[in-house]
Amino acid sequence: MMYSEFTALAKRPITEDDYHKIVEPVHNYHPACTDKPTTAKLYDLGGLQLFRDMTETAARVCALEAEADGLNKRLAEIKTELQAMAPGAMPLNEEG
Repeated sequence: MMYSEFTALAKRPITEDDYHKIVEPVHNYHPACTDKPTTAKLYDLGGLQLFRDMTETAARVCALEAEADGLNKRLAEIKTELQAMAPGAMPLNEEG
């Protein structure tokens, strides 16, 4: 969500800097921020401090998603290698 979208939805004022540093990462990763209106409503209810408190959970979700992406990439590489070893498969390289 862009700053302009957030300020159009939220009733409390917020600086663009605070939005980008605190609210945006929480909006992107915290499980409670299911959509733009919900994020704005949470901000209206609890303000910036609520989002500061939510930052740790959002950061953990972000880290877990990055780890899962890495594991999924590795799994795809392993599947490709296994397929290449199947009978009748083309060799992975010219040395074959």
